[in-house]
Amino acid sequence: MASVTCSQFGLKLSNLPLFNIRLDFNSLLALFRSETFRKQFRGDEGKVIPVKTHYFTWHGRPNTLLTYLLRDAIVGLECAVSGAVLLEASMLGKITPRISDAIKDPFSLKQHGTAACVYVGLPGLVDPSFSLDIAKPDLWKQVRTFYREIRNPIFHAYEVEGNDPDPIWECFELLWEVYQWLNSWHPMEKLLAGPIRWNPETIKGFDTIPKIDELRVKQIIPERSLPDQVTAYTSYLPGNMSLLQVEEIDGLFVGSEEYLDISMTGSDGNPIKLVMSPHAAMRLLAFLSLAQNARGWELPDRV
Repeated sequence: MASVTCSQFGLKLSNLPLFNIRLDFNSLLALFRSETFRKQFRGDEGKVIPVKTHYFTWHGRPNTLLTYLLRDAIVGLECAVSGAVLLEASMLGKITPRISDAIKDPFSLKQHGTAACVYVGLPGLVDPSFSLDIAKPDLWKQVRTFYREIRNPIFHAYEVEGNDPDPIWECFELLWEVYQWLNSWHPMEKLLAGPIRWNPETIKGFDTIPKIDELRVKQIIPERSLPDQVTAYTSYLPGNMSLLQVEEIDGLFVGSEEYLDISMTGSDGNPIKLVMSPHAAMRLLAFLSLAQNARGWELPDRV
C-alpha cells in the first residue's frame, strides 16, 4: 500500500482501499432503509438518545451525526470515482501527466463546479462516453442540483437542520444511483482482481445493498420500551414497590426479540414477575457486571 509523508507535522497518509468505500456505503444505506435504525434519530418520548450504528455509538446531537454521515458518504463517492479513473487509465495504458494531476486535483480540469470536475471531467479523460452528463443525462441534472443545494453548503459551514433522517436516506438513495453509473464502466470485479478467485455470486452480492433482517438491526439497537401486547405483565409488580427483594430466580422467558420475562420469588415467598425491554435488560446486566467488579458481588452462573 502506497503512503505519503506530508511536509507538515510528520503526518503519513496511505491510499484508501476502494473496495472498502463501496462496502461501507452499502452497509450504511442498508441501515438507513430500516425504520428501526432511523427512528433513533427522532429520540424517545421527546428526549435525544444515543444513536447506535454498525461502527460506533453517537452521544452528540442527531443532526450533527446526519451531517457527518452525509458528508463522509459524498467524500467516499468522490474518492471512488477518482480511483476508478486511475485504475481504468492504468489498465488501458492511458496514464499521462494530465490524468495523474487531475486525479490528485480534479479542479485543475477547469470545469464549471465540483460536480462537473468529478463526474464529467475525470471520467471523460478515460472515455468521453463515461461522463455522467453523456451516460445518464437525467441523473446528471439531479446530481448538479444536489451539489448546488446540499453538497456544497455542508462543505462550507452548513449542517443538517433537524433530526429527521428520512431526507438523508433519500440523499443516500441518490448516491446509490451514482454508484450504479460508476459500476457501468468500472464494475466491482475490477476491484477484486488478484490471486483470489471470487465466487461470481459473492461478487454480485458486493454490488447490491444487503437486506438486513429487522432482528439483526434490533440486536444493534435494542428496543427502549415494551410492545403493547406485554405491558399488562407489569401489573404483577406492586405500584408502591421501592425495593425489590428477590430470594430466588425461577426462570427466564424470552417471549420474542421484543421483551424478556423474568420469574422470581420474593423474600416473602410471593411470586414476582419482571418484564423488561432488551434495552433495559442490557442496562441491568451492565450494571450488575460493574457492581460485581466494584463490590466483589458473586453472581450465580445461571443468572
